[in-house]
Amino acid sequence: MSKMAFFDENEFLGSINYSFPISKISWLKVGGPVDILFRPRNLDHLARFLSYVPIEVQVMPIGACSNLLVRDGGLPGVAIKLGGNFSEIEEIDNEVKLGAGNFSAKVAVNLSERGYDLSFLRTIPGTIGGAIAMNAGCYGNYIGDFVQSVEGVDKAGNFSRISRENIQFEYRTSNLPKNFIVTSAIVRPKKMKKAAIEKKMAEMLSKREATQPTKEATCGSTFKNPDGKSSLMLEAKTELKAWNLIDKTGLRGKKIGKAMVSTKHPNFLINLGGATACDMEALGEYIRESVYQKYKVMLDWEVIRVGRNKLD
Repeated sequence: MSKMAFFDENEFLGSINYSFPISKISWLKVGGPVDILFRPRNLDHLARFLSYVPIEVQVMPIGACSNLLVRDGGLPGVAIKLGGNFSEIEEIDNEVKLGAGNFSAKVAVNLSERGYDLSFLRTIPGTIGGAIAMNAGCYGNYIGDFVQSVEGVDKAGNFSRISRENIQFEYRTSNLPKNFIVTSAIVRPKKMKKAAIEKKMAEMLSKREATQPTKEATCGSTFKNPDGKSSLMLEAKTELKAWNLIDKTGLRGKKIGKAMVSTKHPNFLINLGGATACDMEALGEYIRESVYQKYKVMLDWEVIRVGRNKLD
C-alpha cells in the first residue's frame, strides 16, 4: 500500500507507521507487518482518519494484541491501536466511564480504590475495548454484565452511542457491529469496601499464578469452553472445559516448531522463543483435530486469527 494512498499524514494527530511488525507488540511475539498502524491522539482525529480510508481497505482495532494472532504474511489494510489518550476513568454518579485504551487490570485496581468492584478484570489481559467487544470474563463474571452503554466509531468515522438494551452479550462475543471501534463505555459496578475488593483480587491473582503460565509469551486461553461458560474459582472438573479436554487427550507439552502447549495450563499456547505464527496456528489446529478424534468435540478458537499466510 502506498504511503500516500488515501491521506496526508500531516492532517492527523497521532502516530502513523508503515509495514509495522505486529510481532513487536503481540503478546505471542509473532506476526507479520500491518500495512498501516495508526495510533490516534484523540477521538476527533480517529474519526477524521477513518473518513479518509477507502471502503475497500480493511480496518481493524487491535487493542493490546493480547488475544490476537496475526499470520506471518502480515495484516492488509489499517490497524488502529488506542493508547493513553483513550484511558479516562471518570465517575458519573454511580457509574464509571472507561476509555477503551485502559488495560483491564489497571481498571480493576483503580476502581478498587474508589470502592467499585470489577475485581475479575485484574486477571484479564488486554484493554477495555477488546474486553467489551468479546465480552471478556473469568470466574463466572463478564464485563457485559456491567455495561450500560458503549461509544465508538464505525469504519467511516461516524460516532455513535449504543445503549445496553441494543447490545447482546454472550459467552466471548457481542453483537456490536463488525467494523465498530469501541472508544469508551459506561459501566455500573457494584459498590464494596476497598479491603474486600483487594482480598478478592489477591485470591484471583494467586489462583492465576498457581495455574497459568504468567511469565511466558502467550495469548491466554486459546479455545472457548464448549459448555459456553468461563471457569469458576472453585469447580469440579468437567470434560466440557477446553483445558480438560486437551489434558485428557494427552497434549500437555506438545510442540510444533517453537510453539508448545503449556504444561501448566493446556489451554495456553506458548512461544518458546523464535516460534512463527504458522507454528502457533498449526499447533492449535493439531489440538482441535486431536480432541475431536477422541471426544467428537470440535474446539472453537478464542484467539482471533487474521492476516495473510507467508509466501515462500
